Amino acid sequence: MNFNGSLIKTRSKESGITLQLLSSKLGVSRQTVNAWISGTVPRGGHLVKLCTLLNLKPGDFFSGETESLLSVPLHRTIRKKPVSPEMLDASQKLASQYLNLFRQAPTVSVLPVVRVQKKSPENAAIIAEKLREISCVDSGKPMDFQSAFSLLARLQIYTIFRSFPVEIKKSSYAFYSRIAGHRVVFVNIDTSPLDLIYYLLHETVHAIRDEDPKQIKVEEEENFCDLVAELTQFPDYYVKNVSKYITESDDPGTIIKRMKEISIENGHSLFGIYYRLKHKGIMPEDVKIGGAATNLKHTVPTLRKILFANDDPRHYVDMLYNFSPNFMSLIEKQIPEYSIRKSGELLGLDNTIDAKAVISEIVRRNS
Repeated sequence: MNFNGSLIKTRSKESGITLQLLSSKLGVSRQTVNAWISGTVPRGGHLVKLCTLLNLKPGDFFSGETESLLSVPLHRTIRKKPVSPEMLDASQKLASQYLNLFRQAPTVSVLPVVRVQKKSPENAAIIAEKLREISCVDSGKPMDFQSAFSLLARLQIYTIFRSFPVEIKKSSYAFYSRIAGHRVVFVNIDTSPLDLIYYLLHETVHAIRDEDPKQIKVEEEENFCDLVAELTQFPDYYVKNVSKYITESDDPGTIIKRMKEISIENGHSLFGIYYRLKHKGIMPEDVKIGGAATNLKHTVPTLRKILFANDDPRHYVDMLYNFSPNFMSLIEKQIPEYSIRKSGELLGLDNTIDAKAVISEIVRRNS
């Protein structure tokens, strides 16, 4: 990774800023600026401030390497529609905000999971079984959203919570990105946890497979990730028990009522188990769940409400360490390098609670 430090000199001259004045504005010595010009990468907030002063983007300093350092390979849109250029562009822009953070992150290896070449149902089942084993979820239980976040952490995949821009949120609850060699899953905090589980698992499968989009058939890969996610969330043993319970009646209303009871008890969406049963040929054709599924979803608070309960900074930090320990470990090490505003942005704080209070709580926890 080559840092094009000579751009500092060129851009300063164009902007009429002397290097001495630049170092003063940045709060560093002239020797430090000279080191940057020679190719040393500025740490954390210094690069951000440097870009602000010189009207540049971080990627401008890396000699055209940004594209190779940042990728958003594939998406599963909510209704399985093609990814729009606007959605892809917005996803890349969001991920790029974390480029400098992950450039300076220590190298970690994603926990090995079974690698398969053939995208068969049998291989999907093998991967799903391994993922459930890693997550330590009960063998007879479906995976809830807390188990899904725990799985990501155990796999050494970073989870980042953000409020998605409209170009993404209308089509996606979560997306996978590779940033400076690190595997990251972004999650929309305005999502119901019930809806999120399947899509989060889908993106997790992308992360562990880490396939090159240029070398694969996209639709085939998406369908395979769908199947692995479905089998991971709903194991066969659980599906058999649900099937036995709901087919005791042939009345559509009773079937829906029973599926809703099961969904509430086990913390998953009604849509999820409905389609799992339908794909196995168990669900009667005359059972329609649209309204019931929507009503169930509205009884569960969104991730935003879970994270920001009572606008309490301590609660918010506790939730982040619980759901995303890997990312918080990275943040706590680099907080001194960033401004409060930038730290708040990286933590997904959009004026809901005070960024300064959140950062103080993170520092307190690690003092």
